[in-house]
Amino acid sequence: MYKTFGFRPDWKFGRVAEVEFSIPYGGEKYAYLLGSFNAFNEGSFRMKKKGERWSITVELPEGVWHYAFSLEGEFTVDPENPQRDTYRRISYKFKNETSVAVIKGPGRFFHRPSSTYLYSFPGRTHIILRAEPGLVKEASVVLGNESFPMRRKAVDELFEYFEAVIPEKGEIGYYFEIRRKDEKVEALGPFRAKPYEFEAPEWVFGRVFYQIMPDRFEKGLQKTPGEDGLRGEQFHGGDLEGVRQRLKHLEELGVNALYLTPIFESMTYHRYDVTDYFHVDRKLGGDEVFSRLVQELKERGIRLILDGVFHHTSFFHPYFQDVLMKGEKSYYKDFYRVLDFPVVSEEFLEVLNSDLPWVEKYRKLKELKWNYESFFSVWAIPRLNHENPEVVDFVGEVMGYWLEKGADGWRLDVAHGVPLELWREVKSALPEDTYLIGEVMDDARLWVFDAFHGTMNYPLYDLILRFFVERKITAEEFLNGLELLSAYLGPAEYAMYNFLDNHDTERFLDLVGDRKKYLCALAFLMTYKGIPSIFYGDEIGLKGRLDGGLSAGRAPMTWNLGEWDTEILDVTRTLINLRKESRALQLGTFRPLRFEGGLLVYERAHERERVFVAINYSGEEAELELPAEYPKVRRAQHIVLHPWSFAVLTFKG
Repeated sequence: MYKTFGFRPDWKFGRVAEVEFSIPYGGEKYAYLLGSFNAFNEGSFRMKKKGERWSITVELPEGVWHYAFSLEGEFTVDPENPQRDTYRRISYKFKNETSVAVIKGPGRFFHRPSSTYLYSFPGRTHIILRAEPGLVKEASVVLGNESFPMRRKAVDELFEYFEAVIPEKGEIGYYFEIRRKDEKVEALGPFRAKPYEFEAPEWVFGRVFYQIMPDRFEKGLQKTPGEDGLRGEQFHGGDLEGVRQRLKHLEELGVNALYLTPIFESMTYHRYDVTDYFHVDRKLGGDEVFSRLVQELKERGIRLILDGVFHHTSFFHPYFQDVLMKGEKSYYKDFYRVLDFPVVSEEFLEVLNSDLPWVEKYRKLKELKWNYESFFSVWAIPRLNHENPEVVDFVGEVMGYWLEKGADGWRLDVAHGVPLELWREVKSALPEDTYLIGEVMDDARLWVFDAFHGTMNYPLYDLILRFFVERKITAEEFLNGLELLSAYLGPAEYAMYNFLDNHDTERFLDLVGDRKKYLCALAFLMTYKGIPSIFYGDEIGLKGRLDGGLSAGRAPMTWNLGEWDTEILDVTRTLINLRKESRALQLGTFRPLRFEGGLLVYERAHERERVFVAINYSGEEAELELPAEYPKVRRAQHIVLHPWSFAVLTFKG
């Protein structure tokens, strides 16, 4: 069941609820709370035994939350809550019956100065008002003798959001004037506060990222590819020297930030099972090649973020091997979520140490039992004990070490499966110009501001898939989804890491199956709020597979120019350079002009610069009237968009 024990003011969301989730104890060794707030992932919200129940208390923003429990790894809906729904997120392929928690405080209208209700972002101040749906006819925010009309921004299951954007000011006194649909006029306020100022490294806003999985990119060293992966997946032999040798390609493309998937010692090609956090994998060239790469990246003005895997380690990490050999006498026994000793059986060890091929060995081990928690019940990646202060210190030490070696930030793997408290503590100890993004595959509200600057923007990716791929939502619904994300995240939306695909998804070009459709989606990505990224090979039309597996998009990069899609390359380069040169696209407001049918028409504006974006995602021609200023640029009052095409116009007054 869930119980709400009241509401308190909150600096991020204005008001949060203290919510207790609990379920009867049934003899399980452990239990976790899962939900849309952590992508239904074990690890982050570990429950405690309280009498004859598993229990945990969480502070949640108001809204509708979907949740369930994991009882010793078994997905379980709340048996004491009859309110259930089928929850689906195509972005991370989740579909299941879940329990529903409705968190709603008192009042028909709500505002409190906080990071998502009153904030300043370059050159302007945003003010948000929340109301019950269908109640407000019009609303204004009043500052002294000035009244600013509020735009209806978005609506969700419980609330309607209104926004006013005013010239940037310091501390302000204000109140809201609300005309209801029954013509009654109400006032909310007064308030007096200084708008929240978003803290993120300034350098990130002018960047376009390029993500590389080193094994699949380019082989630069003369060596053999290496051993088979634990699951029998072949190494392709790419290395960091290959990345260094291809930096000219990145520079010519225009990208100015690089995200590398894990590069540390590991047993697999993808390296999400780390065996040594303080050394670059020798199969990638080792520490010396990394140093050369960093030096050249700095010479070219390209920033670098690394992939940190701190939810789990490899089974073969020395710490876990020590637990394996010494059991309860191991110094590292509390580094992991050990359930009992010994951690594996004699039969397990016999298979592990046998001469069987790794493919067969891995399969046999998967069928046996082990006495520790692991990521997605995979024996080879035991879960760390994040409540151990030494583990927290270890994570901070590793991250700090590689920042000193030249990295500029981190992407944190399975971040939603690690307690928020760990990330908050680690972030507070790192240099202020370190860019931190977490892999949070669903609602990111709990994870932004104090844990990460932004997250991998899976909620935006979900909307993109629904509109551009599935065609299951209208342009109007797509817009409402965009504006809801804006209302939920406030200024943190500008530091989110946005993508069309990555190493865990299918290639977007494979999904839409058409170059023109792909370029329409790319145009949206490059002109919308947040930090855009390209997955290696996207720029040349590289295709993967459509089998739905995690490795579907991990095709080897081709350097045969005859296999490149030059139209995609040219358009990608043009969009990247437009993005880098435009402060309006990096920092500007978003003003929807026309969202209907297959049309997405909007404007981005910052100071004297304005960018007009029109995307015709349909099979019919579309004629659009330009805003008053733009005919001076085009010498025309209208533009005609062909099917599956887009136009981007800029104006500087």
